[in-house]
Amino acid sequence: MSFKPGILAIGAIIAVFIVSHIVFAPEDHDMRTTITTMLGGIAFLLMTSSVVLSTRLSVLEDMFGGLDRMYQVHRVAGVSTAVFALGHFFGVPKDLPTGVDPSLHPLVPSAPLGMFALIVLVLGLFIALNRKIRYSLWRPTHRSMVLVYLLVVGHFMTAPTIFFQKFSASGTVLMIAGAMGVISAFYSVFGMNRRTAQNFTIESVNALERATEVVLKPVDKVFDFKPGQFAFVEIEGKDWNEPHPFTISSSPGEDRLRFTMKVLGDWTRKVREKLKPGGKVQVRGPYGRFDYTKAGDKQIWLAGGIGITPFLSKLRAMKEDDQRHIHLVYAVREENEALFLGELIRICAKLQGVTIHPLYSDRGEFARVKIMKEKLPDALGTYDYFMCGPKPMIDALRRDLKKEGVALNRIHTEAFEFR
Repeated sequence: MSFKPGILAIGAIIAVFIVSHIVFAPEDHDMRTTITTMLGGIAFLLMTSSVVLSTRLSVLEDMFGGLDRMYQVHRVAGVSTAVFALGHFFGVPKDLPTGVDPSLHPLVPSAPLGMFALIVLVLGLFIALNRKIRYSLWRPTHRSMVLVYLLVVGHFMTAPTIFFQKFSASGTVLMIAGAMGVISAFYSVFGMNRRTAQNFTIESVNALERATEVVLKPVDKVFDFKPGQFAFVEIEGKDWNEPHPFTISSSPGEDRLRFTMKVLGDWTRKVREKLKPGGKVQVRGPYGRFDYTKAGDKQIWLAGGIGITPFLSKLRAMKEDDQRHIHLVYAVREENEALFLGELIRICAKLQGVTIHPLYSDRGEFARVKIMKEKLPDALGTYDYFMCGPKPMIDALRRDLKKEGVALNRIHTEAFEFR
């Protein structure tokens, strides 16, 4: 995960909370109460971060380096929330201190709300992190985390002042965060989809080798996007209302929107077998910051299988007078699995600065640093690398490139995992 300003911002907010919570702790707090309530506050700030990230706002993409990175942070923050919440639950005193009037400092409804929220949070995270659970079940369960968040807000807002003082320094931090989180939660559930949805009709469904190209005709016009960005596709109709993210394989300026979907599961198989022209589709986007235009003139593009789609869009959009020197490494198992290979070869032949290197694993050719050192004219550290493909391949390449001395800021990846 790249070290982006957004991660620094989350860390800074948590640091401000911790310092203010410890330095300005109430006099009647013992050490146990101070530490365990601090753990609860950290858990709430992490959960708030997850909720805010779910808004998919463009400004947040800039801060975190793209929606794919935001989802990575969202997932880590969610797991960390449960860890700190459990520490808070098992450590915080379950009874009021001796001599404290329970009528002035009631534990109800705060304690039941907190316990119920923690149970649902842990169950929800188990489902969210279990890749064996179908997406159709995962998605509504994951969206229910908004209700958990509201329960947590209710938990600390009704907590006895002996444990939580709303207008203390740290309490103010939590209340401001809570206000932002509640607004973000309602926006994510009720406002985001209406604001970002674009309507299309299905013009054609083209079966490729182990993939399907879906061509969409806009009801109005195709929205602006940059080559390499992706969008969420939601097909209207019974048994289809389930958005999935796919890279846009058409180029900006075309009057149609194209997505190339590898057949990986039930949904993409149903697209290939049952989707027909004329149907209605909602597309939400674009998202992503996989932008080659902000890198140097010498670049290596590494695509594994369906990972060719962002590069296909980039090549379709490039002009013949582009001054960049680009080597496209396209790794597949066998030649007939190389989607759009003929088109890629034709485009590269027109672009003087682009060279394509197909690699076929059935012939013993693999995307490895060793083969790049043999084929590339210059030292590895002089290139910028853009990589999209299976996670094991990308992880191995990133690790080997780092060993060869390639700077981290020269390695750009599309972390296309949203579960």
